Amino acid sequence: MSNIIRFQLVVVSLIFINFNISAQDYVKKIEQLLEANVKSTKPFSGSILVAQKGEIIYKGAFGMANLATESKNSIASKYFIGSITKLYTAVAILQLVEQKKIALDDKLSKWLPEIKDSNKITIHHLLTHQSGLRRDSHQGYDAEVTYFERLLSVKDDALEFEPGEKESYSSVGFYALSHILETVSDMKFEDYFEKYIFTLAQMKNTGVKKTKLEKIDGLSQGIGRSSDAYGVTDIGPASYFDSYSFAGGGSLYSTIDDMYAFYNALEKGKLLSHNMVRIMKLKWPVKTENTNSRLYHSYGWEIYDYSTEKGPFLMIDFAGKIYGYKSMIRNYENDDIVIIALCNSNYSERSVLGSNIRKILLDKPYELPKPAPEKVPFVKTMKKHIGVYNFPSEETTVEIKMINGKLTLASHGDQPVYLDPTDENTFQARTIPLKITFEVTSKRKTQKLEFNFDDEMIATISRIK
Repeated sequence: MSNIIRFQLVVVSLIFINFNISAQDYVKKIEQLLEANVKSTKPFSGSILVAQKGEIIYKGAFGMANLATESKNSIASKYFIGSITKLYTAVAILQLVEQKKIALDDKLSKWLPEIKDSNKITIHHLLTHQSGLRRDSHQGYDAEVTYFERLLSVKDDALEFEPGEKESYSSVGFYALSHILETVSDMKFEDYFEKYIFTLAQMKNTGVKKTKLEKIDGLSQGIGRSSDAYGVTDIGPASYFDSYSFAGGGSLYSTIDDMYAFYNALEKGKLLSHNMVRIMKLKWPVKTENTNSRLYHSYGWEIYDYSTEKGPFLMIDFAGKIYGYKSMIRNYENDDIVIIALCNSNYSERSVLGSNIRKILLDKPYELPKPAPEKVPFVKTMKKHIGVYNFPSEETTVEIKMINGKLTLASHGDQPVYLDPTDENTFQARTIPLKITFEVTSKRKTQKLEFNFDDEMIATISRIK
Protein backbone atom coordinates (compact mmCIF):
# COMPACT_ATOMS: atom_id res chain seq x y z
CA MET A 1 0.00 0.00 0.00
CA SER A 2 1.46 3.36 -0.96
CA ASN A 3 2.15 6.09 1.59
CA ILE A 4 -0.40 8.34 -0.15
CA ILE A 5 -3.19 5.77 0.30
CA ARG A 6 -2.17 5.20 3.94
CA PHE A 7 -2.25 8.95 4.54
CA GLN A 8 -5.71 9.25 2.96
CA LEU A 9 -7.05 6.41 5.11
CA VAL A 10 -5.68 8.04 8.26
CA VAL A 11 -7.28 11.36 7.35
CA VAL A 12 -10.65 9.70 6.65
CA SER A 13 -10.43 7.79 9.96
CA LEU A 14 -9.66 10.96 11.90
CA ILE A 15 -12.58 12.78 10.27
CA PHE A 16 -14.90 9.87 11.11
CA ILE A 17 -13.66 9.76 14.74
CA ASN A 18 -14.07 13.53 15.13
CA PHE A 19 -17.57 13.34 13.63
CA ASN A 20 -18.58 10.62 16.11
CA ILE A 21 -17.12 12.55 19.05
CA SER A 22 -18.98 15.68 17.92
CA ALA A 23 -22.27 13.78 17.47
CA GLN A 24 -21.89 12.16 20.91
CA ASP A 25 -21.27 15.57 22.42
CA TYR A 26 -24.48 16.93 20.86
CA VAL A 27 -26.47 13.93 22.09
CA LYS A 28 -25.09 14.36 25.60
CA LYS A 29 -26.05 18.06 25.63
CA ILE A 30 -29.54 17.30 24.27
CA GLU A 31 -30.03 14.67 26.98
CA GLN A 32 -28.88 17.12 29.66
CA LEU A 33 -31.29 19.74 28.29
CA LEU A 34 -34.19 17.29 28.31
CA GLU A 35 -33.40 16.02 31.80
CA ALA A 36 -33.31 19.64 33.00
CA ASN A 37 -36.71 20.19 31.37
CA VAL A 38 -38.10 17.11 33.12
CA LYS A 39 -37.03 18.61 36.47
CA SER A 40 -38.25 22.14 35.67
CA THR A 41 -41.53 23.89 36.49
CA LYS A 42 -42.71 22.86 32.99
CA PRO A 43 -41.68 19.19 33.03
CA PHE A 44 -41.37 17.49 29.66
CA SER A 45 -43.45 14.33 29.39
CA GLY A 46 -43.48 12.62 26.02
CA SER A 47 -41.29 11.51 23.13
CA ILE A 48 -38.89 13.56 21.01
CA LEU A 49 -36.95 13.06 17.78
CA VAL A 50 -34.15 15.23 16.41
CA ALA A 51 -32.73 14.95 12.89
CA GLN A 52 -30.07 16.93 11.07
CA LYS A 53 -29.11 16.71 7.41
CA GLY A 54 -31.52 13.82 6.91
CA GLU A 55 -30.13 11.68 9.75
CA ILE A 56 -31.81 10.99 13.08
CA ILE A 57 -29.33 11.97 15.78
CA TYR A 58 -31.50 11.63 18.86
CA LYS A 59 -34.69 9.90 20.02
CA GLY A 60 -35.88 9.78 23.61
CA ALA A 61 -38.91 9.45 25.86
CA PHE A 62 -39.65 10.83 29.32
CA GLY A 63 -42.45 10.92 31.86
CA MET A 64 -45.42 8.74 32.65
CA ALA A 65 -47.69 7.17 30.04
CA ASN A 66 -50.28 6.47 32.73
CA LEU A 67 -50.43 8.08 36.19
CA ALA A 68 -52.38 5.22 37.78
CA THR A 69 -50.12 2.38 36.59
CA GLU A 70 -46.95 4.51 36.57
CA SER A 71 -46.01 3.04 33.19
CA LYS A 72 -43.49 5.15 31.30
CA ASN A 73 -43.57 6.81 27.91
CA SER A 74 -41.47 5.16 25.22
CA ILE A 75 -40.22 6.07 21.77
CA ALA A 76 -43.11 3.98 20.39
CA SER A 77 -45.78 5.76 22.48
CA LYS A 78 -48.76 7.23 20.65
CA TYR A 79 -50.11 10.72 21.34
CA PHE A 80 -52.94 12.82 20.01
CA ILE A 81 -51.37 15.47 17.77
CA GLY A 82 -54.28 17.94 17.77
CA SER A 83 -54.08 20.61 15.11
CA ILE A 84 -51.10 19.05 13.32
CA THR A 85 -53.87 16.96 11.75
CA LYS A 86 -54.55 20.07 9.62
CA LEU A 87 -51.24 19.51 7.86
CA TYR A 88 -52.40 16.06 6.72
CA THR A 89 -55.70 17.55 5.55
CA ALA A 90 -53.86 20.19 3.55
CA VAL A 91 -51.81 17.47 1.83
CA ALA A 92 -54.98 15.50 1.01
CA ILE A 93 -56.69 18.58 -0.47
CA LEU A 94 -53.60 19.46 -2.52
CA GLN A 95 -53.51 15.89 -3.85
CA LEU A 96 -57.02 16.45 -5.18
CA VAL A 97 -55.86 19.77 -6.67
CA GLU A 98 -52.99 18.03 -8.46
CA GLN A 99 -55.43 15.44 -9.78
CA LYS A 100 -57.59 18.36 -11.06
CA LYS A 101 -60.59 17.10 -9.09
CA ILE A 102 -60.85 20.49 -7.38
CA ALA A 103 -59.24 23.90 -7.84
CA LEU A 104 -57.81 26.31 -5.28
CA ASP A 105 -60.19 29.03 -6.44
CA ASP A 106 -63.28 26.81 -6.11
CA LYS A 107 -65.88 28.39 -3.86
CA LEU A 108 -67.05 26.74 -0.63
CA SER A 109 -70.64 27.28 -1.84
CA LYS A 110 -70.06 24.49 -4.37
CA TRP A 111 -70.28 22.01 -1.48
CA LEU A 112 -71.78 23.99 1.40
CA PRO A 113 -74.19 26.63 0.11
CA GLU A 114 -75.99 26.64 3.47
CA ILE A 115 -73.02 28.38 5.14
CA LYS A 116 -73.50 32.13 5.11
CA ASP A 117 -71.28 33.92 2.56
CA SER A 118 -69.77 30.62 1.41
CA ASN A 119 -69.81 32.03 -2.13
CA LYS A 120 -67.02 34.42 -1.03
CA ILE A 121 -64.75 31.73 0.45
CA THR A 122 -62.34 29.70 -1.69
CA ILE A 123 -60.36 26.56 -0.90
CA HIS A 124 -57.27 28.79 -0.90
CA HIS A 125 -58.86 30.92 1.84
CA LEU A 126 -59.65 27.82 3.91
CA LEU A 127 -56.11 26.42 3.62
CA THR A 128 -54.45 29.71 4.60
CA HIS A 129 -56.86 30.70 7.41
CA GLN A 130 -58.07 33.69 5.38
CA SER A 131 -61.72 32.59 5.24
CA GLY A 132 -63.21 34.85 7.93
CA LEU A 133 -64.87 31.83 9.56
CA ARG A 134 -64.77 31.79 13.37
CA ARG A 135 -61.99 29.94 15.19
CA ASP A 136 -64.10 27.01 16.35
CA SER A 137 -67.61 25.66 16.48
CA HIS A 138 -70.26 26.43 19.08
CA GLN A 139 -69.94 23.00 20.76
CA GLY A 140 -67.53 22.11 23.52
CA TYR A 141 -64.61 19.76 22.89
CA ASP A 142 -66.33 17.05 24.92
CA ALA A 143 -69.55 17.20 22.88
CA GLU A 144 -70.22 13.88 21.16
CA VAL A 145 -71.21 15.27 17.78
CA THR A 146 -69.98 14.80 14.22
CA TYR A 147 -67.52 17.17 12.63
CA PHE A 148 -70.31 18.10 10.19
CA GLU A 149 -72.52 19.14 13.10
CA ARG A 150 -69.64 21.24 14.40
CA LEU A 151 -69.33 22.81 10.96
CA LEU A 152 -73.03 23.56 10.54
CA SER A 153 -73.22 25.13 14.00
CA VAL A 154 -71.67 28.27 12.44
CA LYS A 155 -73.72 28.30 9.20
CA ASP A 156 -75.69 31.41 10.14
CA ASP A 157 -72.76 33.33 11.66
CA ALA A 158 -71.51 36.45 9.92
CA LEU A 159 -67.91 36.24 8.72
CA GLU A 160 -65.43 37.89 11.08
CA PHE A 161 -63.82 39.64 8.08
CA GLU A 162 -63.98 39.54 4.31
CA PRO A 163 -62.14 36.49 2.92
CA GLY A 164 -58.59 37.36 1.93
CA GLU A 165 -58.55 40.51 4.05
CA LYS A 166 -56.34 39.02 6.79
CA GLU A 167 -55.33 35.79 8.53
CA SER A 168 -57.12 34.40 11.56
CA TYR A 169 -56.76 30.78 12.64
CA SER A 170 -59.88 28.71 12.03
CA SER A 171 -60.51 25.06 12.85
CA VAL A 172 -63.96 25.48 11.32
CA GLY A 173 -62.27 26.07 7.98
CA PHE A 174 -60.66 22.64 8.25
CA TYR A 175 -63.99 21.02 9.14
CA ALA A 176 -65.16 22.46 5.81
CA LEU A 177 -62.07 21.04 4.05
CA SER A 178 -62.85 17.65 5.66
CA HIS A 179 -66.31 17.74 4.09
CA ILE A 180 -64.86 18.69 0.69
CA LEU A 181 -62.31 15.86 0.96
CA GLU A 182 -64.98 13.28 1.80
CA THR A 183 -67.41 14.50 -0.86
CA VAL A 184 -64.90 14.66 -3.72
CA SER A 185 -63.06 11.41 -2.86
CA ASP A 186 -66.24 9.54 -1.83
CA MET A 187 -64.27 8.23 1.18
CA LYS A 188 -64.30 8.88 4.92
CA PHE A 189 -61.48 11.23 5.79
CA GLU A 190 -59.68 8.58 7.86
CA ASP A 191 -59.89 6.04 5.02
CA TYR A 192 -58.48 8.59 2.58
CA PHE A 193 -55.61 9.39 4.96
CA GLU A 194 -54.85 5.68 5.36
CA LYS A 195 -54.77 4.92 1.63
CA TYR A 196 -53.18 8.03 0.19
CA ILE A 197 -50.95 9.29 3.01
CA PHE A 198 -50.21 6.72 5.74
CA THR A 199 -49.59 3.81 3.40
CA LEU A 200 -47.44 5.84 0.98
CA ALA A 201 -45.40 7.22 3.87
CA GLN A 202 -45.17 3.80 5.59
CA MET A 203 -46.89 5.08 8.72
CA LYS A 204 -48.17 2.12 10.72
CA ASN A 205 -49.01 3.74 14.07
CA THR A 206 -51.15 6.72 13.11
CA GLY A 207 -54.93 6.86 13.08
CA VAL A 208 -58.12 8.04 14.75
CA LYS A 209 -60.03 6.97 17.83
CA LYS A 210 -63.62 6.57 16.61
CA THR A 211 -65.46 5.99 19.90
CA LYS A 212 -65.06 7.01 23.51
CA LEU A 213 -64.50 3.44 24.73
CA GLU A 214 -62.20 2.33 21.91
CA LYS A 215 -58.81 1.25 23.26
CA ILE A 216 -55.73 2.33 21.32
CA ASP A 217 -52.71 0.17 22.17
CA GLY A 218 -49.73 2.26 23.19
CA LEU A 219 -51.67 5.52 23.55
CA SER A 220 -50.28 7.62 26.40
CA GLN A 221 -52.81 9.14 28.77
CA GLY A 222 -53.16 12.91 28.60
CA ILE A 223 -52.21 14.70 31.83
CA GLY A 224 -54.02 17.84 32.87
CA ARG A 225 -56.24 18.94 35.72
CA SER A 226 -58.93 17.00 37.49
CA SER A 227 -60.87 17.26 40.74
CA ASP A 228 -59.83 14.92 43.52
CA ALA A 229 -62.07 13.34 46.14
CA TYR A 230 -61.87 16.54 48.21
CA GLY A 231 -63.05 18.83 45.40
CA VAL A 232 -59.59 20.32 44.89
CA THR A 233 -58.11 20.81 41.42
CA ASP A 234 -55.03 18.63 41.11
CA ILE A 235 -52.74 17.16 38.47
CA GLY A 236 -54.48 14.12 37.00
CA PRO A 237 -55.91 12.58 33.84
CA ALA A 238 -56.95 15.28 31.38
CA SER A 239 -60.59 15.92 30.52
CA TYR A 240 -62.23 13.73 27.90
CA PHE A 241 -62.54 15.18 24.40
CA ASP A 242 -64.28 13.69 21.37
CA SER A 243 -61.24 13.57 19.07
CA TYR A 244 -63.07 11.92 16.16
CA SER A 245 -65.45 14.86 15.86
CA PHE A 246 -62.54 17.13 14.89
CA ALA A 247 -61.92 15.14 11.67
CA GLY A 248 -59.30 16.90 9.53
CA GLY A 249 -59.05 19.69 12.08
CA GLY A 250 -57.57 17.67 14.96
CA SER A 251 -58.46 13.98 15.21
CA LEU A 252 -55.20 12.08 14.66
CA TYR A 253 -52.87 10.29 17.04
CA SER A 254 -49.33 9.36 15.98
CA THR A 255 -45.76 8.55 17.05
CA ILE A 256 -42.51 10.45 16.56
CA ASP A 257 -41.29 7.89 14.02
CA ASP A 258 -44.49 8.09 11.99
CA MET A 259 -44.39 11.88 12.07
CA TYR A 260 -40.84 11.84 10.76
CA ALA A 261 -41.81 9.31 8.08
CA PHE A 262 -44.61 11.66 7.00
CA TYR A 263 -42.24 14.63 6.86
CA ASN A 264 -39.72 12.72 4.74
CA ALA A 265 -42.37 11.34 2.39
CA LEU A 266 -43.69 14.86 1.86
CA GLU A 267 -40.27 16.43 1.27
CA LYS A 268 -39.17 13.64 -1.07
CA GLY A 269 -42.20 14.03 -3.32
CA LYS A 270 -43.95 10.79 -2.39
CA LEU A 271 -47.21 12.51 -1.41
CA LEU A 272 -47.18 15.60 -3.62
CA SER A 273 -45.06 16.88 -6.47
CA HIS A 274 -41.89 18.73 -5.48
CA ASN A 275 -43.38 21.90 -6.95
CA MET A 276 -46.49 21.61 -4.77
CA VAL A 277 -44.32 20.99 -1.69
CA ARG A 278 -42.56 24.26 -2.52
CA ILE A 279 -45.90 26.03 -3.01
CA MET A 280 -47.02 24.81 0.43
CA LYS A 281 -44.43 27.11 2.02
CA LEU A 282 -45.17 30.31 0.08
CA LYS A 283 -46.37 33.47 1.76
CA TRP A 284 -49.78 34.42 0.39
CA PRO A 285 -50.80 38.09 0.43
CA VAL A 286 -53.62 39.50 2.53
CA LYS A 287 -55.11 42.98 2.33
CA THR A 288 -54.35 43.77 5.98
CA GLU A 289 -51.06 42.25 7.04
CA ASN A 290 -50.02 42.02 10.68
CA THR A 291 -46.62 43.71 10.46
CA ASN A 292 -45.93 42.98 14.14
CA SER A 293 -45.93 39.22 13.59
CA ARG A 294 -43.36 37.03 11.87
CA LEU A 295 -45.94 34.26 11.52
CA TYR A 296 -47.86 33.51 8.36
CA HIS A 297 -50.06 30.58 7.38
CA SER A 298 -49.34 28.82 4.13
CA TYR A 299 -50.92 25.60 2.87
CA GLY A 300 -50.95 23.56 6.08
CA TRP A 301 -47.79 25.03 7.60
CA GLU A 302 -47.30 27.84 10.08
CA ILE A 303 -44.18 29.64 8.94
CA TYR A 304 -42.07 32.10 10.89
CA ASP A 305 -40.10 34.42 8.65
CA TYR A 306 -36.85 35.53 10.31
CA SER A 307 -35.32 36.73 7.04
CA THR A 308 -33.01 39.76 7.11
CA GLU A 309 -31.03 41.74 4.59
CA LYS A 310 -28.42 38.97 4.89
CA GLY A 311 -30.80 36.44 3.39
CA PRO A 312 -33.95 34.33 3.89
CA PHE A 313 -34.48 32.30 7.05
CA LEU A 314 -37.69 30.34 7.65
CA MET A 315 -38.79 28.25 10.59
CA ILE A 316 -41.43 25.89 9.17
CA ASP A 317 -43.59 24.71 12.01
CA PHE A 318 -46.91 23.35 13.15
CA ALA A 319 -47.98 22.86 16.74
CA GLY A 320 -51.01 21.24 18.31
CA LYS A 321 -52.59 21.42 21.75
CA ILE A 322 -55.65 19.67 23.09
CA TYR A 323 -56.69 18.44 26.54
CA GLY A 324 -53.60 16.77 28.00
CA TYR A 325 -51.59 16.69 24.77
CA LYS A 326 -49.13 18.99 23.00
CA SER A 327 -47.33 18.38 19.73
CA MET A 328 -44.78 20.05 17.47
CA ILE A 329 -43.15 19.37 14.12
CA ARG A 330 -40.51 21.94 13.24
CA ASN A 331 -38.02 22.39 10.42
CA TYR A 332 -35.26 24.98 10.64
CA GLU A 333 -34.90 25.13 6.87
CA ASN A 334 -31.55 26.90 6.62
CA ASP A 335 -29.96 24.60 9.20
CA ASP A 336 -31.57 21.39 7.88
CA ILE A 337 -32.79 20.51 11.38
CA VAL A 338 -36.08 18.73 12.10
CA ILE A 339 -37.48 18.43 15.63
CA ILE A 340 -40.62 16.46 16.49
CA ALA A 341 -41.98 16.57 20.03
CA LEU A 342 -45.14 14.77 21.17
CA CYS A 343 -46.22 15.38 24.76
CA ASN A 344 -48.90 13.92 27.01
CA SER A 345 -49.02 16.75 29.53
CA ASN A 346 -50.52 20.23 29.56
CA TYR A 347 -47.51 21.28 31.62
CA SER A 348 -44.81 20.32 29.11
CA GLU A 349 -42.73 22.88 27.26
CA ARG A 350 -41.86 22.14 23.64
CA SER A 351 -41.31 25.39 21.70
CA VAL A 352 -38.43 26.84 23.75
CA LEU A 353 -37.05 23.29 24.01
CA GLY A 354 -36.90 23.10 20.21
CA SER A 355 -35.12 26.44 20.02
CA ASN A 356 -32.49 25.30 22.52
CA ILE A 357 -31.89 22.02 20.68
CA ARG A 358 -31.16 24.02 17.53
CA LYS A 359 -28.69 26.17 19.46
CA ILE A 360 -26.92 23.05 20.69
CA LEU A 361 -26.56 21.69 17.15
CA LEU A 362 -25.21 25.03 15.92
CA ASP A 363 -22.76 25.37 18.85
CA LYS A 364 -24.55 28.47 20.09
CA PRO A 365 -25.09 29.45 23.74
CA TYR A 366 -28.24 28.08 25.32
CA GLU A 367 -29.76 28.08 28.79
CA LEU A 368 -31.02 25.19 30.86
CA PRO A 369 -34.44 25.82 32.42
CA LYS A 370 -34.59 26.62 36.11
CA PRO A 371 -35.26 23.57 38.28
CA ALA A 372 -38.59 23.39 40.03
CA PRO A 373 -38.25 24.46 43.67
CA GLU A 374 -37.81 21.55 46.04
CA LYS A 375 -40.86 20.86 48.17
CA VAL A 376 -40.60 20.75 51.96
CA PRO A 377 -42.92 19.02 54.45
CA PHE A 378 -45.91 20.93 55.79
CA VAL A 379 -45.42 22.12 59.38
CA LYS A 380 -47.94 23.51 61.88
CA THR A 381 -46.47 27.02 61.84
CA MET A 382 -47.67 27.35 58.22
CA LYS A 383 -51.26 27.44 59.51
CA LYS A 384 -50.73 31.15 60.31
CA HIS A 385 -51.27 31.83 56.59
CA ILE A 386 -54.87 30.54 56.67
CA GLY A 387 -57.37 33.33 56.09
CA VAL A 388 -59.12 35.57 53.56
CA TYR A 389 -57.19 38.26 51.70
CA ASN A 390 -58.64 41.16 49.71
CA PHE A 391 -57.72 41.47 46.01
CA PRO A 392 -59.34 44.83 45.09
CA SER A 393 -57.81 45.19 41.61
CA GLU A 394 -59.47 41.89 40.63
CA GLU A 395 -62.66 42.68 42.57
CA THR A 396 -62.40 39.42 44.46
CA THR A 397 -60.98 37.82 47.56
CA VAL A 398 -58.44 35.04 47.96
CA GLU A 399 -59.06 32.34 50.55
CA ILE A 400 -56.25 30.22 51.96
CA LYS A 401 -57.52 27.18 53.86
CA MET A 402 -56.62 23.63 54.84
CA ILE A 403 -58.06 20.75 52.79
CA ASN A 404 -56.80 17.18 52.95
CA GLY A 405 -53.97 18.24 55.25
CA LYS A 406 -52.60 20.76 52.73
CA LEU A 407 -52.90 24.49 52.15
CA THR A 408 -55.15 25.46 49.24
CA LEU A 409 -56.02 28.66 47.43
CA ALA A 410 -59.40 29.65 46.00
CA SER A 411 -60.58 32.88 44.35
CA HIS A 412 -63.26 34.11 41.93
CA GLY A 413 -65.45 31.26 43.18
CA ASP A 414 -63.22 28.74 41.39
CA GLN A 415 -62.32 25.34 42.76
CA PRO A 416 -59.39 25.46 45.20
CA VAL A 417 -55.90 24.39 44.10
CA TYR A 418 -53.19 22.82 46.24
CA LEU A 419 -50.21 24.90 47.37
CA ASP A 420 -46.92 23.02 47.85
CA PRO A 421 -44.51 24.61 50.36
CA THR A 422 -40.94 25.31 49.28
CA ASP A 423 -40.16 26.99 52.61
CA GLU A 424 -42.25 28.18 55.55
CA ASN A 425 -43.51 31.28 53.72
CA THR A 426 -43.27 30.35 50.02
CA PHE A 427 -45.70 28.10 48.19
CA GLN A 428 -46.08 26.95 44.59
CA ALA A 429 -49.52 26.23 43.13
CA ARG A 430 -49.56 22.66 41.85
CA THR A 431 -51.57 23.18 38.64
CA ILE A 432 -50.79 26.77 37.58
CA PRO A 433 -47.50 28.75 37.40
CA LEU A 434 -48.37 30.73 40.53
CA LYS A 435 -46.01 31.37 43.43
CA ILE A 436 -47.37 32.72 46.72
CA THR A 437 -45.01 34.45 49.13
CA PHE A 438 -46.44 35.22 52.57
CA GLU A 439 -44.96 38.23 54.34
CA VAL A 440 -42.79 37.37 57.35
CA THR A 441 -44.42 38.88 60.43
CA SER A 442 -44.17 38.75 64.22
CA LYS A 443 -47.97 38.70 64.47
CA ARG A 444 -49.89 35.51 65.16
CA LYS A 445 -51.43 35.56 61.68
CA THR A 446 -49.82 36.49 58.37
CA GLN A 447 -51.03 39.91 57.20
CA LYS A 448 -49.98 40.04 53.53
CA LEU A 449 -49.16 37.80 50.60
CA GLU A 450 -47.53 38.41 47.23
CA PHE A 451 -48.72 36.91 43.93
CA ASN A 452 -46.08 35.97 41.37
CA PHE A 453 -47.52 34.52 38.17
CA ASP A 454 -45.18 32.92 35.62
CA ASP A 455 -42.18 34.69 37.18
CA GLU A 456 -43.93 38.08 37.10
CA MET A 457 -44.94 39.90 40.29
CA ILE A 458 -48.67 40.62 40.08
CA ALA A 459 -49.76 42.15 43.39
CA THR A 460 -49.39 42.27 47.16
CA ILE A 461 -52.70 41.86 48.99
CA SER A 462 -53.73 42.15 52.65
CA ARG A 463 -55.68 39.99 55.09
CA ILE A 464 -59.28 40.95 55.82
CA LYS A 465 -60.15 38.02 58.11
